[in-house]
Amino acid sequence: MDSVWEDAQDTYDRTVDTHIKTLRAKLRAINPDLSPINTHRGMGYSLRGL
Repeated sequence: MDSVWEDAQDTYDRTVDTHIKTLRAKLRAINPDLSPINTHRGMGYSLRGL
């Protein structure tokens, strides 16, 4: 996170997780069966092809 937001003192480690959660909720609102974001524990996220 420091390499992305060097000067942001109040940026928290959970920022990306929070945005992913919001994206997943918005995608579920469009199509409950849609789940294109994969979580790779300890690594990050990836987008599955639709």
